[in-house]
Amino acid sequence: MLATIRTAQEELGERIGKRGLAKVPTVSPADPLSFARSLGTAAKTAEVRATHRRPKRRYKKRIRMPSKLDPHLATIENWLAVEPQLTALAIAGRLATIDPSMFSDKQHSIVQRLLRSLRRKVAETALVSMPVDEIQPEAVHGAACDEHSAPPTASPPSWPRLETGLGQFVDLHPG
Repeated sequence: MLATIRTAQEELGERIGKRGLAKVPTVSPADPLSFARSLGTAAKTAEVRATHRRPKRRYKKRIRMPSKLDPHLATIENWLAVEPQLTALAIAGRLATIDPSMFSDKQHSIVQRLLRSLRRKVAETALVSMPVDEIQPEAVHGAACDEHSAPPTASPPSWPRLETGLGQFVDLHPG
């Protein structure tokens, strides 16, 4: 019985040893040109692997939801026409006096957003309505850096003068 086990083990060992040799092609030294050509065709016939990324979804544009401030928009615009420097907290306080159940100081963030958009609209309309001559920047003096500056593009400003007390004047200019 021991002999039959040993013969079975030898036969199994031979089978395992031969298993990898049957499928291995013989490697022959090929020239680099044919090797490079085979790479291109091998890449074309290769399998396409699946990616593990989620497909991108199209962004759905959201519609504008109604705001608490919509019924009071005309009032807020009138307040800003009279007092353009009005803050969001001041407007929220005024709205709280009009409708205390709906508004308090906690709503100042939505008022800030509204103010930002209203002021942006006013600035855009002001820029569009301005003539081109007023939009162009004025002449700029050179960058001040202790005598190492760009030359000014405008006439030099008139520096103030200090009277010394003896009828003489001293120019007060930097540098």
